[in-house]
Amino acid sequence: MKKIDDIQELRQIQMGILDEVHRFCEAHGLRYFLSSGTLIGAVRHKGYIPWDDDIDIYIPREDYETFLNTYHDEK
Repeated sequence: MKKIDDIQELRQIQMGILDEVHRFCEAHGLRYFLSSGTLIGAVRHKGYIPWDDDIDIYIPREDYETFLNTYHDEK
């Protein structure tokens, strides 16, 4: 696995993952929520909190199970 040292590259990859999660959840009527530092960053900073380096997502258990059982079928 490639080690990523550049925070901007890391954030770009994470945003790509979040975009894909959003696309999939919207297409399948699944609920998800930004949480913790990701939610604070989105509201207060219109992006990342300057010191944050991850994305926090909550998915209700029922929707999470559907996500796990369905996502791989689309790829």
